[in-house]
Amino acid sequence: MPAACRLRSLFVALLLLAGCVPAKQTTPTAPPQRTPAPAPSVQPLPPPAPAGPRQVALLLPLTGPAGTLGRDLLDAASMALFDEPSGELVLVPRDTGSSAETARAAAREVLAQGAELVLGPLFAAATSAVAPLARERRVPVLSFSNDSSIAAPDVFVLGWRPEEQVVAILRHALDQGWRRLGLLAPDDGYGALVAAAWRSELAARGEPAAQAVALYPASGDPAPVVRAFLERYGGRTASGADRPPAFDALMIADGGLRLRQIAALLAFYDIDPSVTRLLGTRLWADDPAVLRDSALRGGRLAAPDPAAEAAFRRRFAAVFGREPQRLAELAYDATRLAAIATAGGRPLELATLLDPRGFQGTLGPFRLRADGLVEHALAILELDGEGLRVIEPAPTRFPSPLAAR
Repeated sequence: MPAACRLRSLFVALLLLAGCVPAKQTTPTAPPQRTPAPAPSVQPLPPPAPAGPRQVALLLPLTGPAGTLGRDLLDAASMALFDEPSGELVLVPRDTGSSAETARAAAREVLAQGAELVLGPLFAAATSAVAPLARERRVPVLSFSNDSSIAAPDVFVLGWRPEEQVVAILRHALDQGWRRLGLLAPDDGYGALVAAAWRSELAARGEPAAQAVALYPASGDPAPVVRAFLERYGGRTASGADRPPAFDALMIADGGLRLRQIAALLAFYDIDPSVTRLLGTRLWADDPAVLRDSALRGGRLAAPDPAAEAAFRRRFAAVFGREPQRLAELAYDATRLAAIATAGGRPLELATLLDPRGFQGTLGPFRLRADGLVEHALAILELDGEGLRVIEPAPTRFPSPLAAR
């Protein structure tokens, strides 16, 4: 029987058994990671695991507005169990619904049943509700959120944080010799994170602190703020007179229609992408129209390799008959990490999760930090008018030891 059919039959049957998803013994697609030596400064998580199946909670919104995404995450987790021959690992899925209180109730139930690790929840508010319950039992949480404010030594933020994308593209820009830099971002939580990371990275690298930053309204027309920003720093003046561009590179931390509107304003103000390189975040990759926009051609961003994303989507679709939404790869990687950390029946230790060498994820290497943040190895991509091409591959491994930030 083909592997895809075996997986479908296995997964359906197991979901009917008390909501648990046990691992499948099969040949792995990648060799299991060697067990790292425990770091002397990190203590194991007591008590030792009892004999029998090892329970790992999987908290996802399987109903409500995010139910479709939650189902994709659940299916990706089951696929990881099929690929990683743990043998003893059992996933215990629970629905967090659409409220923090529902998530808290789900966590209370699975923790009482003996879960040694929590994968999820998806959203920051649900994670914050679950974390105190897990902490009482000294059970770590691997959240799928990208909100760094919820990170803690026992709560890890697996999502693709905008801050790490900003750091990666800024390092690339400075390595190219681009020193005159500007930032445009929405005046909301996302824009605030981007602006803080922008200023912090420039200060850490000894670059001038007074870098041009403008936050435009997150709803409504961004044109007045963008126009004032460009009239102040470069392009045409309000009277229509030309002057040399003030920027070597200009970052627009946005996506979709609003990004394309701002790109059109830049063109109107004679910001030439061949002279002033445009920079972005992973939001650019969410909209095919952005990738084809001539005003953004040549723009660069830090993101996972598109070929790796496409390969994961194809594998998922071959098994489940549909392409997954973005973020499904996080559940796959978290489940595979749980299988590696408990292989051979050994107790779950923070030293294993915090291996400074990191782990090979679906879209590239990632590693957990002691402060709860998670680093991803990102490639530098360029818009070529049809899509994205890699101009600087992501690192294949992290430097060791983990540098403090």
